[in-house]
Amino acid sequence: MAASATEGKVYVHVTPPVKAIPCLTPFGMKLETYLRMADIPHETIYGRSMGPKGKIPWIEYNGEAMGDSGLILEFLNREKGVDLNQSLSAADKAVSRAFTKMVEENTYWGLSQYRWIDNFDKLQELFEVPWIVMIFLRRARSNTRQKLMAHGIGRHSREQIEGIIEKDLNAISAFLGTKPYLMGEEPTEVDAAVFGQLSEIVWTTSGSYLHRIVTVDCPNLLAHCNRIKDRYWSDWDQLTGNTNQ
Repeated sequence: MAASATEGKVYVHVTPPVKAIPCLTPFGMKLETYLRMADIPHETIYGRSMGPKGKIPWIEYNGEAMGDSGLILEFLNREKGVDLNQSLSAADKAVSRAFTKMVEENTYWGLSQYRWIDNFDKLQELFEVPWIVMIFLRRARSNTRQKLMAHGIGRHSREQIEGIIEKDLNAISAFLGTKPYLMGEEPTEVDAAVFGQLSEIVWTTSGSYLHRIVTVDCPNLLAHCNRIKDRYWSDWDQLTGNTNQ
């Protein structure tokens, strides 16, 4: 728990930055991007401790711990009087929710399949941890495999999974079109959610079918990621240690 917590300040618990990206969890990237978009004062606490729902990221606020990035956003919107979606119509909000749920309940599992099942040997390089820690990651891999099967996507062949996720990414690209952000000229909550997933693809899956789709087949998705990175993550290189790039 955060020591000497300040009243009204958000303490965000996420995994530590690595050379590839400030956070290796898509929902951690989503949450911190949202906090930056909404200009909510917060302090990031790096570690691997799990929150009250047994997951990471999570937050502490006025002595209360809270998990689930979606519920956290709803809570902070009420608590801080923030509404990144205030300019959207009811129909726009419905579309935003649909895309958010698609990337978080479907696309995410394609990324998980790629990372934890098909390319597990690359995780040590991504996590930048001693080999002995990989013993514990193998337990997490087994847990992820069970979750993939329970979700249903893990029951498909690799080719079928790739086809499913490609359709997701193509759908985002088609809807984004030439707009700077998904819903128009300014970013909304769905941009944070989509960036959370796509940033992991852009900066941690080089050489994969996922990376090819986002950077080659759908270059507007890459542009979207770079746009958000440049606008809200001015400390990206400092966090990742890539100060010479």
